Amino acid sequence: MLFSFLNGDISQEEYLRQNNVTLWFKRMPGYIYGFIFKHQDKILITINDQISEKKKRFTLLHELAHLELKHTEISFLEFKLKDIEDEADNYTKYLITMAKIC
Repeated sequence: MLFSFLNGDISQEEYLRQNNVTLWFKRMPGYIYGFIFKHQDKILITINDQISEKKKRFTLLHELAHLELKHTEISFLEFKLKDIEDEADNYTKYLITMAKIC
């Protein structure tokens, strides 16, 4: 669970390993902070390496929120992009408030 990672019960590396997530930091256009992609049983999260450390942390949590909310299981035709982005943002803000991080 993401909250266990945020509370320090498990490390980031352990959380990523348990969830079969590969994390990359790559140069991307400034308007893209990050994204999550699922292929078969692998999860890839890419974060823009040009953004601030604070934005990187929030973006990682946002992308992990997509994973936790099972957005990677939804067919592209089944969702409205704005709705799932808002849901992931709201969940991320809730987790930050509960864990008092970032």
